[in-house]
Amino acid sequence: MTRDPDHPAGRASRRGFLIGGAASALALDAGTVEAQQATSVAPQRPDAVVPPGCPPQPGQVPTRGPQGYRFLTNPEVETLTAMADRLIPADDLGPGAVEAGVVTFIDRELGGQFGAAARWYMAGPWAEGAPSQGWQLALTPAQIYRIGFLALDRWCLGVNGKRFVDLGPADQDAVLTLLEQGKIDLDGVSSAAFFQLVWQNVVEGYLADPVYDGNRGMAGWRLLNFPGTNPALTEAVALNGEVYRIDPVSIGA
Repeated sequence: MTRDPDHPAGRASRRGFLIGGAASALALDAGTVEAQQATSVAPQRPDAVVPPGCPPQPGQVPTRGPQGYRFLTNPEVETLTAMADRLIPADDLGPGAVEAGVVTFIDRELGGQFGAAARWYMAGPWAEGAPSQGWQLALTPAQIYRIGFLALDRWCLGVNGKRFVDLGPADQDAVLTLLEQGKIDLDGVSSAAFFQLVWQNVVEGYLADPVYDGNRGMAGWRLLNFPGTNPALTEAVALNGEVYRIDPVSIGA
């Protein structure tokens, strides 16, 4: 699912990549989770907090840093930033996911109703369903992110001796491929489900209206020539016959 920034097809390839990704992300392949996994996160004990500089252990959650994020911890921000940078990297066509504010977008979503699955039916029963049936997991998106990030770093430390953020680009791509294929143990959470959720949210953050803290500078819209809420939905033609594009407009403008 990662994109080669040197792909010979160039500009059209990246547009097609994002358009296709946005469509496929809606069909989230949830994978499987332990059938009766708890739907709430247990309150943190004093010994459940990861000491600074130490790798996370099962059941531990990193302390949240004073970095202005509403949900994500400092280590989680580092991991998500590295993942988003490999999924939609910056290139000569424009900013990548990180520069477009996707990490902030996802943090705000996880800290709100989406992260808590506040408007979803979450009472079970929990059976494996088809992708077309929507969310079939016993965990909320926020819980999947929290479990997934911790388990991913433990796996990377055990296999590579480094956290995901400290791996080289080629090794990060290899890990993302394994995640997508469901080949990494994430404490009972399907790594394919985790990857598809992250990928879906990265695409959403790259193409969402900037009022939701993603798509900074309307980078995604400009890449796809999407006008946003601009009432002029077609290219304009000047008196001299030159075609020019109208800047996209946010709903918050």
